[in-house]
Amino acid sequence: MEANILDNGHSIHCLPDEVIFMVLKHLSIHEIINFGSSCKRFNELVNSNHVLWKNKFKCMFPAIFEIAEKFGDSNWLNDLKDFMKHKQLIYRELITMSPKHYWKIDDITLQDVSYFFKIASTNSRSYYYTIYVLQDIIRKGNKVINNFQSKKPYTLTELHYAKTVVRYLIHCYLAVKWVKAQMSHEIPPEVVINYFLQWIDTVNLHFNEDVEDLLQNLANKVKIHLDKMHFNSLVKSNDKRYTPRQIFVATSQILFHQRHMAVTATANLDTIDIIKVWDHKYGNQIVLFAIFQAVAKRCGAECELIVFSNHLFLQWRSDESHPNAQVFNINVATGELEPKRRCPFAQSNQNARYRYSADSLLQCLHSSFLKTMGAIKSWTTQNASDLLGFLGGNYSIPSPYDNFYQYLFRHIDLAGLNSNLNMKNLTEKELQIISLLVHLNAAGATNKAVKISEVKKHHSSVLYAVGMICCHKEHEYVCIVRGWDLTCGSEWRAGIPTKDLNFGHNQPFYHVVAADQSQRYVAQENLIALTHPTRLYHLEELVAKEFNHFDGFSYVLNDQKKLEYPDEDPIVEVFRQRSHVA
Repeated sequence: MEANILDNGHSIHCLPDEVIFMVLKHLSIHEIINFGSSCKRFNELVNSNHVLWKNKFKCMFPAIFEIAEKFGDSNWLNDLKDFMKHKQLIYRELITMSPKHYWKIDDITLQDVSYFFKIASTNSRSYYYTIYVLQDIIRKGNKVINNFQSKKPYTLTELHYAKTVVRYLIHCYLAVKWVKAQMSHEIPPEVVINYFLQWIDTVNLHFNEDVEDLLQNLANKVKIHLDKMHFNSLVKSNDKRYTPRQIFVATSQILFHQRHMAVTATANLDTIDIIKVWDHKYGNQIVLFAIFQAVAKRCGAECELIVFSNHLFLQWRSDESHPNAQVFNINVATGELEPKRRCPFAQSNQNARYRYSADSLLQCLHSSFLKTMGAIKSWTTQNASDLLGFLGGNYSIPSPYDNFYQYLFRHIDLAGLNSNLNMKNLTEKELQIISLLVHLNAAGATNKAVKISEVKKHHSSVLYAVGMICCHKEHEYVCIVRGWDLTCGSEWRAGIPTKDLNFGHNQPFYHVVAADQSQRYVAQENLIALTHPTRLYHLEELVAKEFNHFDGFSYVLNDQKKLEYPDEDPIVEVFRQRSHVA
């Protein structure tokens, strides 16, 4: 029986459009398109039913749907086609990055990812779409890799390049946003904190509106609490205006008595994220002070967050218009006002007024974060270091954003830009300004050096394979093998005395990355393979350009690494079988 004939002998063409649409909404996009290509009538039905495509878009990409609904033209079929095309271009370009850049010694530069900026500048929503797609690849890739497997583009290598591209896209956008905001007005503390989080945690999207919703919700709770606390006086006076003292006390009650918020000096991705701080009831002291200030302000009590090196306090003045008005510090735990004491080490006049500074707050967050993270090397710590380069701090290592601040401030007219600079809906002018930054430092780019392309057939004297996890016999650190030489390389001989080795320089030597994230060159006699190795998460960022994933025993070489070391798999299998027997 033909596919278009129903059981009772009637053709599917006899079905009402409504019934056909009920069937189509359960099909995939590919199936709907195939159905539409079967005849002229069905083609018109499929292409003209925006409700069908709206529901399909909403079901498949809910986050993207919200943006398209708010800023699109309601042609849902075209919107869906544009997004799918956009996604395909990103996937295709991302997969080509490893073959292009594997042999480069230096990091990927802004110029290397210029094509992604071109994709991101297609229309007003494409910048957000590009970031969303890349972050979605990272999220899905992490899930795939956690199952000890990988497939393109969900490998450590593609995730590494996706993170690199997202970093540049978000940082260029944030650079323009920061300079624009500073030209327009003083940036509130909660916005500065979220800005810092956006800069260092580029794998996730942290929207200011989410923070604003939370703070407004807290302010509403404070107002309700105020009404309950002062119910009797309200009945008598019929006046809902509260004094700053009353608002500060009520804010403290909501944050520290009802919520039992705990304070820490630690500054990491959990303790500086305003949303997480509220959910976990645990946050960095700067963040909790900023929340207190923001909530009190929304309830009608103005106070300033003063933060600089080794100083943090909330300051309230009894009369803003009077230069000699009495100044108080707010005890956030109680909401009580305490007379401001003069610092015994201060050289300035006692009546000198400290003021809130967005720059000082950002610098303090940066310092606290790097102090907390210590020597750990990660995407977030590298992002934090690059932020100092953008701000023009005393940072000796070149940053991709070294000249951005001065260039934007002096040479670009930002007056006509949207005051909020909404990533979800950027104007053509805003996209042009962001794109200008891509080639700003091109003259100083040094990413031209390449390592020597050499094929190393595995030799019988080489005991261990690339990708295996070993342990140093003497120093007892765990490491990942990244490469080997048949004998000690000439550039290393002077630093490795033969008296310290039983077999001297004429034995295989291994390039490894150690557990402390250092790069080392180790003689074979000093290494021993781990029988039951485990995944080394904190080292994967350092080896991502070379490996696809950890398969439960060793790290699997990617295509480019296999060209360099083509015979490693059999050696790994020998050790894998031994581990099963042991």
